[in-house]
Amino acid sequence: MFQEERAIVTARSVRRLDEILGRSEVRIIVFRAGCFDRQRLESLLAARGGVGARCLQFATLEGILGCVGANLGLTLLPKAIVAPARDHQLIAVHDLAPSEAWVDTVFIRRRDAYVSSALTAFLELARNRSPAQAA
Repeated sequence: MFQEERAIVTARSVRRLDEILGRSEVRIIVFRAGCFDRQRLESLLAARGGVGARCLQFATLEGILGCVGANLGLTLLPKAIVAPARDHQLIAVHDLAPSEAWVDTVFIRRRDAYVSSALTAFLELARNRSPAQAA
């Protein structure tokens, strides 16, 4: 288990979240239903008074970031994942309050499932990143 920081991602032209959250219609660009970040974003918007956000669903991170960069809406994603697009000035990243931003990420697997070399390497990396907590 480890913690990840989430942030709201918008087009570069959006300087403050109030600019986009204050609109009567907010469009969110997300993965399919059941995605943690989608549920979290919908909850964050509802807590800020946003109701009935229109939703565009995509199957790839690149599709989501491309649409966000084209100012078609906003999304919520781990800050570490969107850093390269932010560094290339393709998007804007807006920080959230720590209570909203930080989430625990847990890896769950069956003990009797096949463990590939890739999975072994991933688990070792996760353990080294968070030595106090077993992956």
